[in-house]
Amino acid sequence: MEQPVTADQPPSPGSGGQEPLSFMDKAAGVFYEPSRVFESLKTAGVKFVDWFVPVLLLALLTSVATYVRLSSPDLRFQVVQQQEAAIDKMVTEGKMTADQAQQAKTTMEDRFQSGSVSVIGIGVFTTFVAVWIIFFIISGIWLLVGKYALKGTMTYTHAMGIVGLSEWIALVGVIIGTVMSVMLSRLDGGLQLGMLTQMNTQNKTYQLLSRVDLFTLWSLVVVSIGLAKIAGKKVSQSAIWVFGIWVLWSILSIFVLGGMLG
Repeated sequence: MEQPVTADQPPSPGSGGQEPLSFMDKAAGVFYEPSRVFESLKTAGVKFVDWFVPVLLLALLTSVATYVRLSSPDLRFQVVQQQEAAIDKMVTEGKMTADQAQQAKTTMEDRFQSGSVSVIGIGVFTTFVAVWIIFFIISGIWLLVGKYALKGTMTYTHAMGIVGLSEWIALVGVIIGTVMSVMLSRLDGGLQLGMLTQMNTQNKTYQLLSRVDLFTLWSLVVVSIGLAKIAGKKVSQSAIWVFGIWVLWSILSIFVLGGMLG
């Protein structure tokens, strides 16, 4: 007797009617189909590798970029110039005497110009740690936005997934920025508006322009999409918060903190 045709097995609960995306699907999809990627995060949950792998790669790649920049005599010289400008500013503000400033400059120049292993090592280690610290802080900020501003059902793990996946875009930005720094002998290499000028990097107008970076803006758009999907809101609603916080922080870091935490 012929067996009756049975319907396909229904999707598992929480799958949203589609197969959960693989790690590689999420990594690639964040560039061309972020809505689908974050819908998968909402229905299937955030996996450890979703955020850990891209952040680890970003920390490693950014550390390598720091090593490359500090290993180049031309780029090291630009670091020294920036540090000397910061010291001169402290003298102007009365935070350091002229003698102390001269001593600090001499010590710094000796260490940087010689390509000291300790200076490069400290720079690489600090960069690696900073990437992780910034990741956890930013995840906390977007958690607050998603949970309280957008009033969505959101966890810290969701925020880590959103930020972590957006780091794939930052990875491309670091690669391009490093290549441009080496090719153009400019410490500020990257697809940002400051590169179109010859302004001093201590100039506040330059610092504002340098914040307008293609990959930063791209990442913020992706974060906005992620928050909207997880919170169940419109992308325009989350984008107002995401870009508003970014603009506010950029202004505060430049005009209040002197660009120290840009």
